[in-house]
Amino acid sequence: MAAPGALLDARTDPAAEQPVEYPYSDGKVLMETDPHARSIIDMRDQLDTHFKARQDAYVAGSMALYYRQGDPAAVVAPDVFVVLGAAHKQARKSYLLWEEGGVVPSFVVEVASMSTSRRDATSKRATYERMGVHEYWRFDPLGELIAGRLEGWRLAGGRYERVRAVRAGGWHRSEALGLELRAERWLLRFHDPRLGRDMLTHAEAVQERDEAVRERDAAVRQRDETMSERDEVAREHDGAVRERDKAVRERDEANQRIRELEARLRLSDKSA
Repeated sequence: MAAPGALLDARTDPAAEQPVEYPYSDGKVLMETDPHARSIIDMRDQLDTHFKARQDAYVAGSMALYYRQGDPAAVVAPDVFVVLGAAHKQARKSYLLWEEGGVVPSFVVEVASMSTSRRDATSKRATYERMGVHEYWRFDPLGELIAGRLEGWRLAGGRYERVRAVRAGGWHRSEALGLELRAERWLLRFHDPRLGRDMLTHAEAVQERDEAVRERDAAVRQRDETMSERDEVAREHDGAVRERDKAVRERDEANQRIRELEARLRLSDKSA
């Protein structure tokens, strides 16, 4: 077994140095089932959001990754990969290791399918091991090819060792990313143990934002209704006070008239 990183050695060409093309597409039509496509997109959503503020974290997928200079056949195309220690976050057409300072992905996920599962579990895993990819994971959104839908390997002494679940519910830990992950049917869910919360896909984040907006609007309406009711109560109170004051005035005026009439009667009696 070659040491990790051995595949990064440049292949020298004793012939005239001619430019070597490294295609970013093989021209083949990419065909995926809906669960496969959705799982790849949702993995990237979660990881893009998590590493958004980290400038040396590059998240990509379904991209040509060339690992040996001068050899266009030395290529893999991980479904999702994360490079920690990347030179920049800008978009790339392909990932050429020798132009990236030899920085290999820290984390790779392949989504299992009938056409690729055997190769992903054998030759591709061996390639990632020799490249020095710290963690390699396989995820089965349909649950047809991998028991428990998720399996992973981690480098230890230059060789891959199987990653075991760390807690109930099928949660595994990615040392490379500092995250936990588990299969949720067609979704590979990531969990941030520092914040104690699951990471959201784009659709879930939009739904959470919309629910927050609806809750805020409902709270505003409730506040306005409460203020309106309070104002109505205040108006009724003020009306009641005015009615009371009017009644008091009318009573006082009536008493005053009675006193005046009594005084006039007393004067009349004296005159008689």
